[in-house]
Amino acid sequence: MKEIINDTKDRCSLCKKCVGVCRKTVGREAISYVEDENGNGSIIFDFDKCVVCGSCAYICADNAIIIEDIGDTRVMVTPSGRKEFKLKQCTKCGYYWAPEQQIKFMSEQADLPLSAFELCPDCR
Repeated sequence: MKEIINDTKDRCSLCKKCVGVCRKTVGREAISYVEDENGNGSIIFDFDKCVVCGSCAYICADNAIIIEDIGDTRVMVTPSGRKEFKLKQCTKCGYYWAPEQQIKFMSEQADLPLSAFELCPDCR
């Protein structure tokens, strides 16, 4: 049985690359760097703002951000916790292909109706 990881804070070196890629490349502010009163830093994920695009996981050299698709769910494990996101199912082939948050974000950014995202890339 595969080990279930609930957070990866021990892996994170606080390089802040994930914060930068989320803000500058994706245009979101789902990841923040904060310090407590003693100067101890933490990376905090706001899962409500996250579109689960994977840019942060790609840029993380510490493997502190893990994203895995399991059935109809995308699981994201970060230094600040674990979250599951519902994947959109292709109406033609049935493949679960993208998180619903990501589809909503793409729809808004491209000024397209949500119906434009009914099919996965292979079925379009």
